[in-house]
Amino acid sequence: MSYSKGGAIYLQKAGAGARFISYIMDQIILCVICLSVVFFRQPFVFFLIVIIPAVYLIYFFAHGQTPGMMVMKIKLCRTDGTYPIGYMPGFLRWIGMYISGLAFYLGFLWILIDKNKQGWHDKIADTYVVKINE
Repeated sequence: MSYSKGGAIYLQKAGAGARFISYIMDQIILCVICLSVVFFRQPFVFFLIVIIPAVYLIYFFAHGQTPGMMVMKIKLCRTDGTYPIGYMPGFLRWIGMYISGLAFYLGFLWILIDKNKQGWHDKIADTYVVKINE
């Protein structure tokens, strides 16, 4: 599969397994960082616990990949193949993830049955998670 920034391309969608593993990796990274900050027992700890995930999300929206996604060689892009998706679609996707979780995680499980391997959050933001060969 060729992959070019800003161009229309053939998109090989990532499966639920790769997406789940990358999510678990990201959660482990965030937990390790946040737990190490908690052990400082300083007044700024709460501030850091809020800032660290925010920086993580901003990086994700700007680059289309989290560290877990980089390891799994998957990337978030628009349904036309362009990336990064931008901050507004990223924000919509984040809201969609919240909705997907509130509905007994059905929005995430939807990835298993959807022909385009999209969860509700992907549909809301008009995005795909795709495999990359970089």
